[in-house]
Amino acid sequence: MRFALVPVKDLSKAKERLSPILSQGERTDLAYAMLEDVLRALRGSRLLDRILVVTLDENTIKLAASLEIEVIKETKQNGESESVDRASLISKEMGAESVLVIPGDAPLITPEDVDFILEKEKPLHSVILVPARDELGTNAILRKPPDAIPSRFGYNSFRKHIDEARKKNIPYEIYKLPRIALDLDEPEDLIFFASQKSETLTYRELIRIGFIRGL
Repeated sequence: MRFALVPVKDLSKAKERLSPILSQGERTDLAYAMLEDVLRALRGSRLLDRILVVTLDENTIKLAASLEIEVIKETKQNGESESVDRASLISKEMGAESVLVIPGDAPLITPEDVDFILEKEKPLHSVILVPARDELGTNAILRKPPDAIPSRFGYNSFRKHIDEARKKNIPYEIYKLPRIALDLDEPEDLIFFASQKSETLTYRELIRIGFIRGL
């Protein structure tokens, strides 16, 4: 079975690097719009068997429920890597043979992007990586089995995940997928995203708060 896992932190404090151009309320609303775009894309996948959100954020739990997506509810968070690795082990216990980890802030992702990655899955142990635009972050990682390598999210995670695969002698492949690679962390990311004129909830949210009109 193939699972997708979306880790979500407390979005009431989301996207601090966007604070020069957006208020906290605007950043939080934007974060929920991005998350919903990601979850809807995962729901559209032909190849996923289950989708899990791991979070302690109550509004995220409500959003997941409205989309009929399962939640692993946390009581505390000690970082994204720990949340993902714990949830990956739970997924394995639930029958997952592989787990695809997707961030909640890559709103251009499509079901076709998700299925492209899953179609590249190998019969045996393997890792598939999709880097962020700066090729420092990891914007998607498919691990077979779910605990094939430990998570190393944070600064330079893309290189760290490659190093983990090499240390364990696990074959890995890298795919540069532009829609997944774009996460909205910096003001320039928003400007680039706005230029795409996408049919996403995120784009509509940026119109609502007046960001796109001002470009």
